[in-house]
This record gives sequence, C-alpha cells and structure tokens, in this order.
Amino acid sequence: MKFPSSVVELLCELVARPSVSPEGDAGGTAPGEQVMADYVAGLLRVLGGEVTVTEVQPGRPNVIGRFPARGERDGRDAPAVALVPHLDTVGVAGMTIPPFAPEVREGRVYGRGACDTKGPMAAALWALAQWLRSPGAERSRVTWVFAATMGEEEMSTGAKALCRSGFRADFAVALEPTDLRIVRAEKGVLRVWVEAAGRACHGATPERGDNAIYRLLPFLRACQEELAPLLAAARHPDLGGASLNLGVVSGGGELNIVPDVCRTGLDIRTHPGMPNDEALARVQAAAEAAGGLQVRVHRDGPPFALAADHPWVKKLAAHAKGVEVAPWFSDANVLNAHGTPAVAFGPGSIAQAHTKDEFIEVAALEEGARVLGAFIDEVSGAGA
Repeated sequence: MKFPSSVVELLCELVARPSVSPEGDAGGTAPGEQVMADYVAGLLRVLGGEVTVTEVQPGRPNVIGRFPARGERDGRDAPAVALVPHLDTVGVAGMTIPPFAPEVREGRVYGRGACDTKGPMAAALWALAQWLRSPGAERSRVTWVFAATMGEEEMSTGAKALCRSGFRADFAVALEPTDLRIVRAEKGVLRVWVEAAGRACHGATPERGDNAIYRLLPFLRACQEELAPLLAAARHPDLGGASLNLGVVSGGGELNIVPDVCRTGLDIRTHPGMPNDEALARVQAAAEAAGGLQVRVHRDGPPFALAADHPWVKKLAAHAKGVEVAPWFSDANVLNAHGTPAVAFGPGSIAQAHTKDEFIEVAALEEGARVLGAFIDEVSGAGA
C-alpha cells in the first residue's frame, strides 16, 4: 500500500470508501465501517504503527495505531496523546452529489463524510505521517495513538467499547469539524421514550376502552409546564441551561378505534450541574405522577467540561483559532467520562456536516493539517 501524496488525495481515498452507520441509508453499499477500517489500518501499518483491529460488532471494528515515544527513557513514562476520529458517517438519502465519488472543484472536496469527519481525520493522519517521517520523530517524547472508532453516529458505540477495553491517554483530540476552534465542553444527551398503555375498543363506544392518549396527556403537560422550565433553570457557567425537547408523540392508528398505546420521545441535553442520572430521575418521577407510565432510555451520553486553563487545552490553544463550548455530543464526552481529558477539534464547519452536498474547503483541510502538525511537533519535543 502506498500512502497518498497529499492531504487532499488522502481525503478523497477516505470518502471513496463507504462507511455508513447501519442506522442510515447506505445508498446500496454495504453498511458499516469494515472497508474504511481496513484502509486506515493499512495506512497506519505503512507508517510503522503497532496496529490493533478490534471488532466491536460484526463487520464494525475499531482501529488503533500506536507509535511509542522514542526519546528519553525509550518512551517509559512518556505521555500518551490520542487522535480520535470516527470511521462512520450518516446515511446518504437525499444527497444531491454522488456520496462516494469524491470530487474536487471550486476549492472544495465533496462527498459524504468530507466534513464529518473524514476531513478532520485526513488532516490528522497527514500531520501525523509528516511528523513520523521527520528526523524529530527519532526523539519524540510522546506516544502517539491514532484511535479510529466505529459507531460515533450511534452515540459513540466504538468509543465506549474502546474505553471499556482499558484505553486511557493523557490527552485526546476527538476529530470533528470545529473550524479549528477547541471545544472544551459539550452537553450530554439523554433520549427517553415514555409510554402509556390503555385498552382498545370501537370508537363508537369509547367508554368500554381506556384511551392511551388521554393517559399520556398529564405527562406531556408536565414536560411543558414543569420539566422543561426546571431543566432550563439549571444553569452551568459554561454550557448554560439544560434543555428538553418533545420530539415525538405517537398514538393510535384509526379514527374509529380507541388507542391502546401512546408514547412520546424526549431529547434532553444535560451538563455537569444537571447530569444524566438526575435528569432521568426527574423524568421518572413525572411519569410516575402521571399514572405510572413506562420509561425506557434510548440513548445516554454524559456531558463534560474541561477548564480553559487545563494544561493540554492550553498547549493545543497555542495553535488553534479559539476555545469554545458546544451543545452537541461527540466521542470526547465518552473519553472524558472514562478518565481521558479530551476536546473536540478539527478543520471544517459543523454547518456542512450531514448535508445533502457535504464538502470541506481545501484551504481549511490544508490549514488543519498544518495546525495539527504544529501541535504534534511542539508536544513531541522536536529539537529539544
């Protein structure tokens, strides 16, 4: 295998390998990350990495490439820094460009994943490759880990498996399109289904049944009048208030039948001052007060917040365009929850993620490679 000759070529190679999460429309390609994982593992081997491919689900592996420090003490007690992209993308339904035929035009690279997150992955892998091929790599004081995870679009399934396996690092960069601004704090995600059970009967005799929609109404009112205001009032100094969105209400199927089931789906965004377990307890209490409704957790991802003056944040900030916080979720949340200080960072705009004509600006991609290269060079101790 030959390593690509430019970061743009590298990105095109990544985009050309479909890796759609099975939850999305794969456009006739095989769902999952296997093809991407095989290619990334091959590139890491070309670079001389100690490569491990671990299947998390059938055909859906994590890929880890480790490059031990070679400076003082032959790497013993050297800090480990991880670059953590995700291999998967969202689906391709509704796209107006060929999703897996990358095209470079008008200063942009188009294709599914070009922005989220194969562009940031390409920038990081290119930067790492340039460092590993430089004379300074022979005296690196840092062990570099390139950890490409599956299933990030499914609430970081791969990152969770990675951390459960015992993975830890002194610092990690979850590669996401942040316009080269460090995201040092992110809200958590709690998605919950709440269901009311009734008894069906003919609509002409509703008194013989038990309308599940009516049973759910008190809970819906509680969400609007009590839970949502309570969460919004729980403020975090960096992330602001927690939030609740009623995203789905579903019940009944025919106008002339009393429905026996009605359910609602909640999307709750949490922060360290209103963590997921506390938010869930509030939902469960409201569901019980509304008549003993059933509560089922669909997705659960913790929030995190690193201090702006965290030593590793400051090291990366010396090369970044700024430091901020975000309401969304990434692998950085999972890494922090398992003991690895992590931020989200990378080239590209989150506004282009998941879009019908997804792209990344070539200039942003190349700048991302330069910025990440400067960070790698500095913390590795080049010239020291």
